[in-house]
Amino acid sequence: MKYEYYDKYVNKKTKLRYDVTPIFQNPNVFSNLITDLIKPFEDKKFNVIAGLDALGFIIGGAIAHKLKVSFVPVRKGGKLPGIKGTVIRTTFIDYTKKKKTFEMNNDAIKKRDRVLVVDEWIETGSQIKSAIKLIEKQGGIVIGVTALYAEKTSKTRILFEKYNCKAINIAEK
Repeated sequence: MKYEYYDKYVNKKTKLRYDVTPIFQNPNVFSNLITDLIKPFEDKKFNVIAGLDALGFIIGGAIAHKLKVSFVPVRKGGKLPGIKGTVIRTTFIDYTKKKKTFEMNNDAIKKRDRVLVVDEWIETGSQIKSAIKLIEKQGGIVIGVTALYAEKTSKTRILFEKYNCKAINIAEK
């Protein structure tokens, strides 16, 4: 499907970023989105979906369920209840130019797990890069990144060149 199909469900009367959650309210459109996001990776073998907090949880969870593979949430800092030594963290500057933290359980990814990273929107790439850092720190192999929308800029170029980033809409900037 083309991005225009999804675009009519995106709320643009927002602050900072567009709101894609109306897509989830229509079961047929949401189902089509899941199918379209995994289509570029049909020939890739992977056993883990890593979804970024928060909308990557919804999309990634649906993809993991459909494909019957493991789902690993990449959480915002301070959300995991693990005791010291059970959670790994990394910091980044997000699209709002604020310092943020991502974390995951330190045993969430096994060595040589093949991971598809999922989020709804890639603007600066800092969140995806932070998730990749956590995955690779645990020995995981990122086979790709999928999103509804991604900006292709000097900051995000590595995601396209090294990490096989695919999006339904790619905006060259």
